Amino acid sequence: MKEGQEKTGVVTLRSLLEKQNRTKLAVVLGAAAMILLLLSELLPTNAVKAPVLAPADETAYREQLEEQLQELIEQIDGAGTTTVMITLESGEETVYATDTQSGQTQSQETHVLLEDGTALAQTIYLPQVCGAAVVCDGGGDIRVAAQITELVRALLDLSANRIVVAQRRS
Repeated sequence: MKEGQEKTGVVTLRSLLEKQNRTKLAVVLGAAAMILLLLSELLPTNAVKAPVLAPADETAYREQLEEQLQELIEQIDGAGTTTVMITLESGEETVYATDTQSGQTQSQETHVLLEDGTALAQTIYLPQVCGAAVVCDGGGDIRVAAQITELVRALLDLSANRIVVAQRRS
């Protein structure tokens, strides 16, 4: 260092960037980065657990679908009195908005919280329908069964092998 700097104890950026002091600068920056990483691990996070859809909500969703399908199928000529049963493959899934903070070696994601402390839902996926069974008065008629199968396929995006249409017993 220069004589004037030694007296005041001030080190300028230019003197740190000199060839002989570059390793000192690298060590100081590395130590500062490690301290920041340690501090970030010690700070509390506001992570929120994703609430799981209660079985009652899944049941209500399934029953609503069954009721709507039943009302629609009963309007098909020849279907008659109808009962519909639907099975769900999975429950509702909620994807929450996250705030990502990235560093050179680490990134941290936290949920975006609303004023009341709940997480901000970005996307909600409804339960997936696995199959459908329809029992109706006209289920024995091939034309009626085909119309019902096509209707259920179009509404629920199911393949025909996941839909059963049967004749109601007399």
